[in-house]
Amino acid sequence: MYPCRHPIKSMLVLSLMLSSCIYDYDNCPPTLMITVDNDWSQTVNADPEGMACLFFADGGGEPWRFDFPGKDGGRVGMPLGLYSVLSFNDDTYNVRFREDDGYRGYTAYTDLVCREPVGGQRLVKCPDMMWGCSYDRVAIDYNGLTYSADGGQSRYSKDFILTMQQRQLTARYSFIIDDVENLDGVKAMGVTFSGLAGALNLVTGCKENYPVTVRSDAHKNGDSVIEGEFVTFGIPVTPDADNKLTLLVLLADNRKFSYTFDVTGQVREAADPLDVKVVIHGLRIEKSEHVDNPGAFDVGVDGWISVTININS
Repeated sequence: MYPCRHPIKSMLVLSLMLSSCIYDYDNCPPTLMITVDNDWSQTVNADPEGMACLFFADGGGEPWRFDFPGKDGGRVGMPLGLYSVLSFNDDTYNVRFREDDGYRGYTAYTDLVCREPVGGQRLVKCPDMMWGCSYDRVAIDYNGLTYSADGGQSRYSKDFILTMQQRQLTARYSFIIDDVENLDGVKAMGVTFSGLAGALNLVTGCKENYPVTVRSDAHKNGDSVIEGEFVTFGIPVTPDADNKLTLLVLLADNRKFSYTFDVTGQVREAADPLDVKVVIHGLRIEKSEHVDNPGAFDVGVDGWISVTININS
């Protein structure tokens, strides 16, 4: 187990586990050792490098946080009482958290890529893959551990085992553009994807309604295929903006083109909203006149020649 991220509580837990108080309290709060057991049966392909587990006391205050290496969990010492518990992987790089609203408001979001909006929406970084679990009520007493599982079913463990039923929180979006002409004249590429959710509540699973645009990579696959994959929070709860994939192309002659495809239908009708696949057939890129001078590729800079392409999505 990694040390807790709240230093005072970390030292307190350690001291309580050693059956003595770190300060001269009149009475040490009674504690019990519990086992946090992560169950991955609903998302067997998950591969986090570490998991965080936060215990929010019913009386308020800062949560008790524990960080475990790998995906299995571990044993911790906790004071007796009533808690809400939130678990999620702690190996993310792009994800930030809003923590001021406590357990029910614990929200994940990502930073801006640039200050200038793109197509009227904020351009933000893609999140990392996230998995998590939350329980509104976890009671720890001398008789055992009682908690409410998914669907409101109450569980009891006399062995003090808290089973966290982990689920996938973020979505994978992939895209493929085939039958592409003049791909050999392309020096660099990228994509933006609009109409996506800008934040995700890790407890309720609700996504914030304001739409954002994310930026990701695009790659050549052979002589006539462009493809890529990225992670998102999905679409807002009540989406009011179309989902548009824009391919950004820097030609060898340093001209810059953007090709926009409305893929709203493919996104909204995806069989699995956590695994969305977008397919586009046919694209003619402007033919390049090869030059030696280097050109800059920056989605936030003006100078793109924009082309809107109608497809049957």
